[in-house]
Amino acid sequence: MKKLIALLLAALMVLSAFAAIAEQTAETEEAPAHVLGEDPIYDAIVIEPNRLQEYASTVTPADEVKANTTLAVAYSAIPLSSAKTNPVARPQIICGVNSKTSDDELKMWKQMGINACELSISADELTYEALYPVVERLRNFENGGFEILLASYGKYQKDTIIHLQLEGWEEEIEKFNDYLRLMQQVGIKTVAIAWQPNGISRSGDTPKMIHGANAGATNMEGIDPFELKNDRYYSREEMWKTFGDFLERVLPVCEETGVRMALHPNDPPVPYLGGVGSLIMSADDYRRAFDLANDSPYLGMKLCTGCWTEGGLLFTDDMLGDIDEFVRRGKVFEVHFRNVSAPLNADYSGYFEETLAEDGYADMYELMLQFVRSGYNGPIFCDHTHRSVNSELLGSKTNRATSDAWIQGLIYAARAQVLKEIAAQ
Repeated sequence: MKKLIALLLAALMVLSAFAAIAEQTAETEEAPAHVLGEDPIYDAIVIEPNRLQEYASTVTPADEVKANTTLAVAYSAIPLSSAKTNPVARPQIICGVNSKTSDDELKMWKQMGINACELSISADELTYEALYPVVERLRNFENGGFEILLASYGKYQKDTIIHLQLEGWEEEIEKFNDYLRLMQQVGIKTVAIAWQPNGISRSGDTPKMIHGANAGATNMEGIDPFELKNDRYYSREEMWKTFGDFLERVLPVCEETGVRMALHPNDPPVPYLGGVGSLIMSADDYRRAFDLANDSPYLGMKLCTGCWTEGGLLFTDDMLGDIDEFVRRGKVFEVHFRNVSAPLNADYSGYFEETLAEDGYADMYELMLQFVRSGYNGPIFCDHTHRSVNSELLGSKTNRATSDAWIQGLIYAARAQVLKEIAAQ
């Protein structure tokens, strides 16, 4: 009898165990499968390995197909690129070209993934008949051509007659307005200006930080800011007056043609160069310029990180905040993205070199992050590159490609980081 009871109890225990197992199985089957796209892991640029193992058994092939078609994101053990599907801002890397740029060079930029450019125009191309073939060649070049985002003509960009209101000012203003009308005819919507009639200034020192190549190096002790380079001295306030007179005569034509002007800062950003007062040597000077133009959408800036970092705290006490302000105001028409070795001192003395972006004192990744966070989609490139000692061997174009490729990497990394930040919100 005891043996029979023991057998019955053992049988009941086995049946209970089977029932518990069945219940657990049912609960597992009833749990909904993980749906791709409902967890930030599927929207992020990097899929974490530990989470990959966690969800690997719950994602079906059907889910993967759905994710590929709706989110353009696949579930994979390899981190996936979001470069083409990432919805955040994307600064547009450009190259600098002119009518003499060879097909081989254009192919090089294309092969780097660069599809837009700034076009430098020469004096003999200031007619529609001369300029139109140049523009058409670029736009119809192989593999989709180049979008021309900005044009520059050296004389009108730094025009001594206009800036100093010398003899012939009226005629020169009319020529500038005809230049704007020509840009409208060929479909170019932005031109470059810089209120520095004597151009940029460098002391010509031999650089030490550019790995044996040549680059701009400046010791302010070697530059006399009041060395007379024109007919007389011109104060800063005089330069603001000539700039205001220029805007009064030119902005109506900008509105008529739809062509904008991108204003570059003075380089280096010090009060006087060549006996002429500087117009733009701080972020507040840009605010003054925009106020003078009544906040016209046709006046913006070339935001040159090189000049900003040359000036350091003299130029801005909040570079990231200023970038955010000007980008959101729609005032940044182009970015010159370069670094320097050190800022000027509080009395505008000091020494700086133009370095590779990764070698200077500014954190260029943080600057790029700010451009992306602020929504900047405009043109960007390295305007002053290092130069090979043996120009016949490689030349400045290859060196510029090195700098621009580094910028492309920063754009990719910054956009991926901003996408992660959005996904984590």
